[in-house]
Amino acid sequence: MQRQGDCGHQKKQQEPGNGERYMLNQAEQVKQDGIIAGTLNRRRFLQVAGVSAGAVGTLGLAGCGGLIGVDPEAGPAPSIEDVLNFALNLEYFEASFYSYITTGAGIPSANLGANPGTITGGAQVKFTDPNVAALATQLAADELAHVQFLRAGMSYFGLTPVDAPALNLAALGAPTDDASFLALARQLETVGTSAYEGGVQYLASNILAVEYAARIHSAEGQHEAALRQFCISKGITSPAVDKYDRPPVLGSNTIFNTSVVTGLNTARNASEVLQIVYAAPGMTGVLSGGFFPKGLNGNVKST
Repeated sequence: MQRQGDCGHQKKQQEPGNGERYMLNQAEQVKQDGIIAGTLNRRRFLQVAGVSAGAVGTLGLAGCGGLIGVDPEAGPAPSIEDVLNFALNLEYFEASFYSYITTGAGIPSANLGANPGTITGGAQVKFTDPNVAALATQLAADELAHVQFLRAGMSYFGLTPVDAPALNLAALGAPTDDASFLALARQLETVGTSAYEGGVQYLASNILAVEYAARIHSAEGQHEAALRQFCISKGITSPAVDKYDRPPVLGSNTIFNTSVVTGLNTARNASEVLQIVYAAPGMTGVLSGGFFPKGLNGNVKST
């Protein structure tokens, strides 16, 4: 008896070389590469892990996690280790920010490296809306997972993850309630989302890396969208982080953070991301400030 397809049509006999054979070959190749077997080779892992930063975003802030967008005229692209460490700095920041907000303490010391910087300005928020509390808790879990993934992956393949940098979590004022948390978290997430968009240019040669970057970017976009919706529904003002940002306002063209002309989101390069987290708008050559009083650890640290 012939098998029936989902739509009631008879399934035709598949011949070698057709779509089914192609997919089987692809699955076998993936297995040989180590994705299924768990023996990722160095090159394949770095191509995949490089998109995590939220990884990302880096600031991929929120998620930060992410990749580094660099002005092509500013010099050569950063190495894989540089990209991952830039993302890791931002993930340390995001994970610490949300951890203090939700628990009153930082992330476990085992995740900070051997010689982490001092973290100041963190404080727990006593949320009044359980939905906001749930959102903050999930953000905290996501960012801690990003830190753990980046550190473990880099170490496994012989790269050196930087220790957590010194952080001032109250650089823009410590959140004290639902409204101030949502306003600041919305700012951080929009930076992280745009950082992925700024870095995708370096993934064009590897479709697997592009796929993972797109999936992480999608997650960061969900974070940002949720925060924007909370701000709108509660009438909370979340100021623009730079000239490219479109704060959420109900009844305008800023429900989404997209261009009214193209419908596209903003892409920021590493300098633009650092100008925000260093509180150094429009300034180049700045090495520290804002949330990072001693700058980022690693090679990518200047605006």
